[in-house]
Amino acid sequence: MNTDRIKLQMKRPIALACILAAALFAQAQNPKWFKKARKAQISIITFDENGQHLKSGNGFFISEDGTALANYQLFEDAASAKAVDNDGKEYQVNSIMGANSLYDVVKFKVVTEKKTNALSVSERAGAESEHVYIMPYPTSEKAICLNDTLKKIQKFNEQYHYYSLGREINEHYTNCPVMSDEGELLGMIQQPANSQSKTKAYAISANYGQSLSVNSLSATNSDLNAIKIPKALPDDENEASTFIYMASGSSDSTTYQQYLDEFIQKFPSNNNAYTQRADFYLAHGNYSKAEEDINAALEHSPNKAEVYYTISKMLYGLNLRKDYNVYKDWNMEKAGQMIDEAINLNHLPVYTFQAGQICYALKEYEKAFNLFIELTHTNMRSADMFLYAAQCKTMLKADTASILALQDSAVACFTKPYIKEAAPALMARANTKLAMERYREAVIDLNEYEKLMRNELNANFYYLREQAEMKGRLYQQAIDDIDRAIRMEPKEPLYHAERAVVYYTIGEFAEAIKSAQKATELAPDYTDGYRILGICQIYNKEREKGIANLQKAADLGDNTAREVLKQEIFQNAEQK
Repeated sequence: MNTDRIKLQMKRPIALACILAAALFAQAQNPKWFKKARKAQISIITFDENGQHLKSGNGFFISEDGTALANYQLFEDAASAKAVDNDGKEYQVNSIMGANSLYDVVKFKVVTEKKTNALSVSERAGAESEHVYIMPYPTSEKAICLNDTLKKIQKFNEQYHYYSLGREINEHYTNCPVMSDEGELLGMIQQPANSQSKTKAYAISANYGQSLSVNSLSATNSDLNAIKIPKALPDDENEASTFIYMASGSSDSTTYQQYLDEFIQKFPSNNNAYTQRADFYLAHGNYSKAEEDINAALEHSPNKAEVYYTISKMLYGLNLRKDYNVYKDWNMEKAGQMIDEAINLNHLPVYTFQAGQICYALKEYEKAFNLFIELTHTNMRSADMFLYAAQCKTMLKADTASILALQDSAVACFTKPYIKEAAPALMARANTKLAMERYREAVIDLNEYEKLMRNELNANFYYLREQAEMKGRLYQQAIDDIDRAIRMEPKEPLYHAERAVVYYTIGEFAEAIKSAQKATELAPDYTDGYRILGICQIYNKEREKGIANLQKAADLGDNTAREVLKQEIFQNAEQK
């Protein structure tokens, strides 16, 4: 009994000694800078658009302002994210500062009022065979650094480095910092190729992650757009402005507004930001907020004329909307007053053009005409200005000769072979020539139009040109065009009926009957089809069938068929 007690008492000191030795050994594993560096590590949780948990992982701060690095896959498809430091403090991720899916790195920033603990990124690349420490992941129960060695260093993008390390690690170490003996950050552990087992450790240089940024074209970057969290604006004002413009077409309204708000906070003297946000508010019906930004733009801008011009454009567009209920005095007249203010300060051609558009909208056609003609003597002289002037003359019911002269000037702004921009002028002139019964000249313009717009033409174009060709007695061209229209829309009865008319005109009644019958098959209640069919059958010596089809057209309400039927019956009675 005594012997056993002595043995037990001897075991206790030995066990205690082992525990103390293990603790001392653990402390010896960690360098002196470890405790401070440990505070820079964070756990990251990402969420989808419904607020559901997406992924969890690690990261670390590289700047006291809350800038951090993690792996790209952790943030892909995330709509929001939060970070938790070793003290349990939570931070909301508010912007993505750069991302690259190829190298699996994302740079982001959290919301913080105080400085965050951050790792110091080393300016040097490290050297092969250099001893390094791999810091434990934030949730690791054993807060012990792993000793390792830089086995191989490869350069990429000319100035950054990729490290192969010596030991095997598992996926929990993804994003863990690789530190030098001096406590400087060299790199971050990359995702293992096989997450189911331990693999050799690899790391990408922290300098690369630190270099990631957002620029003027980042709004269309696929890697950044795969992350739904808003992106940080570029620091350069011009680049930030371009980014905002690009983001307007690729971001949801909430994110776009966040960009505008951030831009104004960052560059408060930029009047464009206020007018852009005002335009955003107008689009969403928030007129009072838009009014605040308009006033702010006028207050902050040194170029008042440009602000008045922008306000005029916004009010002009607003008043063209059918669903717009006038807010205060924001009508089309107010848009005119704003552009007048701009012109009084700086008589630019672009301002005059805006004034012309407003006058046209207000049905002040003579005034609008004079403004558009004025622009033909400036650097804005173009086919469009002559076409706008011609349209004003049309609304004033001017003689077609004066309208045609303006359209001739529009076409004369181009030389043959015409470019696509000449198409509207050619079509406008063709329509005027048709109204003047100058059919063959109209067909020439339509032929030029076809060359420019061939891949965008529809069946209706060929139907319209066929009618011009018929009136110009260009029968073969008319046949070709109506056949094109039918090939494009074979189930449209109008085109088959028109084909029947063409063949009736040239005396080929059998072919005309086939087309007319097709029209009635496609539309059993189509009166034109029965009328044309009946007439063609009578001329083809199929009188009984013709009378029957004319009667059917008359029964369906076709007055022309009724008159033809009366004449046919009367003539037949006289012959008897």
